Amino acid sequence: MAHHDRLSGCLLILFGALVLWRAAGFPTMAGLVYGPGLFPSIAAIGLMGCGAIIALGSRRSPSSTEATSPASRISRRRANARMASLIGVVLGYALLIEPLGFHVASLLLVAAAARIFGLSWGRCLLLAVPLVMAVHSLFYSLLHVPLPWGVLTPVAW
Repeated sequence: MAHHDRLSGCLLILFGALVLWRAAGFPTMAGLVYGPGLFPSIAAIGLMGCGAIIALGSRRSPSSTEATSPASRISRRRANARMASLIGVVLGYALLIEPLGFHVASLLLVAAAARIFGLSWGRCLLLAVPLVMAVHSLFYSLLHVPLPWGVLTPVAW
């Protein structure tokens, strides 16, 4: 398992470095302090940091006898099921964002991801509603990024 973590971490670092390199080549826009490469650069630095944490954290893996215990195998199956569920949620989001719109699809994505990690439905909604509103405010109102409204088109402002 530690070998796979080191490999995954190194791939994340490599991917982050590639994104950072490509974002540095984006043209600057007149009148803006920051250019279109700012947010990809921030994401790339985050990817590289996470990759380093994963690669360096792989040294603290359990011993081989602990890794083959029944409890460890069940835990590993649950972790794999969570990972597969999250991949399914993200793929569903990609398919549903246009027909449902950003607000509904994002609300479903955040609530489903929170539920996968064990939050109750009430807490999922307490997390999802303000988060979607904050992201909408940031991108739609402050950065003027057009977001798809989908089924909420009649009430779009």
